[in-house]
Amino acid sequence: MADYARIGPTAHVTAYAWHRLGMPYAELFTTPEGARMYWMFRATVEWSTRWLPIPSLLEFLEFRHRLIEAQLDRLEPDRIIELGAGLSRRGITWVLDRQIPYVEIDLPHMTAAKRAMLERGPGRVRRALERNDLELRSTDIFAPGFADELATLLAGAKRPVILSEGMLPYFPFSDAEKLLRNIVAGLRGHGQGGHYLTDLQRADRERKFGPAPQVLRQAINLVTRGQGADRPFRDLEHVDRFFALAGFEGGEELRPRDFQDREPRLQTLRSPTSIWLARVGASG
Repeated sequence: MADYARIGPTAHVTAYAWHRLGMPYAELFTTPEGARMYWMFRATVEWSTRWLPIPSLLEFLEFRHRLIEAQLDRLEPDRIIELGAGLSRRGITWVLDRQIPYVEIDLPHMTAAKRAMLERGPGRVRRALERNDLELRSTDIFAPGFADELATLLAGAKRPVILSEGMLPYFPFSDAEKLLRNIVAGLRGHGQGGHYLTDLQRADRERKFGPAPQVLRQAINLVTRGQGADRPFRDLEHVDRFFALAGFEGGEELRPRDFQDREPRLQTLRSPTSIWLARVGASG
C-alpha cells in the first residue's frame, strides 16, 4: 500500500484555515495541532516573506477550496465521494444544507478522529452520522478491489462526483496512476459514469508566480515536518495525457473567472494551484 499516512498532519492545518475563514461547520474540526501549525507558519514564513508577491497560506487554501466548491455546485451531484477527506467541513455541509448523500474515505486514524468530533457536535450533526447520510469509511484506495467498492458506493447515483482536495499532489506519479485507474473503473462499473474533481500542481503555471510556489512548498515541509507535496506535473499537456492514459474520456482545467458570479471571492484570490475536472461517460 502506498504511504499516504504522511498527508495527515496537513489536514489539521486546513481544518483550522476553514475555521479562520468562518466556513460553515468548520468549528467542529479545529484542533490544537492545527492551530499550532497554522500560527507557526504565520509567525515564521509569512512574516519573513511579507514584502514578496506571495499568496498567503490562507489565500492559497481558500482559492482551492472555493473553486472546488463552485464547480461541485455547478455539477449538481446526487452523490459525492471524497477521497482523503481529512477534517474537511465539506461533507457535513453538503449533507445538512443540501441533503446530498456523502461518503468520506480516509485512513483509519483520521476517520476515527473525525467520527469522534462529529459525535460531539449538535444533534442534527449526530443524526446525520447515525442515519449514515454522511458515511465515514477507511479503505486502501490503491488496492485493485477499491474500484469495485467505488462502484457499489455509487449504485443508484445518476450524477456522481468523486473528489479529492489536497491529496493527489502528495503522491508520486506511479501511485497517482493506480488511484486514477481505480476511479475510472469505479465510475464505469456503476454504469452511469461521472466526474472526478481534484487539485494539482503544474510546473509551468507555478513559474508564472515566481518564487511563491517553491517558498510555499518548502514552508509547508518545514511546518508539517516534511509532509510536503511530491513533484508537480510539467504542463497542461502532461496533465491531460496522464488522465487520458488512466482511462478518463475528457478533462479540463477550471478557470476562476468562469465562477465569479457563483463565487465572487475568486475575483481576488491568487494561487498557483490548478483545479482539474475529469469525466467518464456512461457505459452502454
